[in-house]
Amino acid sequence: MDWVELTDEDAERLIRTITRAKDYAKKMAIFQSGFLAPEMRWLQTSAHDLYDELSPREREVFNMRIQQHTFPIIADALGISESSAKTYWLRTMAKCAKLFVSPNKL
Repeated sequence: MDWVELTDEDAERLIRTITRAKDYAKKMAIFQSGFLAPEMRWLQTSAHDLYDELSPREREVFNMRIQQHTFPIIADALGISESSAKTYWLRTMAKCAKLFVSPNKL
């Protein structure tokens, strides 16, 4: 089997295509998350409020943790201690708990 070499132009086109595909997938995920039954929409609004309430570091840890990353991996990726990663996670969970104890019903 012969391999075809990519030209610089081909490589740039491939990178643009990959970037567009990632952008499209991200936008579709956001769009899909808006397809909620009316009685559950308060959770989405609460998520917006939570995003605004979290510090940038808390958002980073929260985002990585909900993607199932372990605390050692989060700590290494963010250049913090594992203990700090756990502390940020506990802070975000406390803030989430306030939202979940809402008068709204599922």
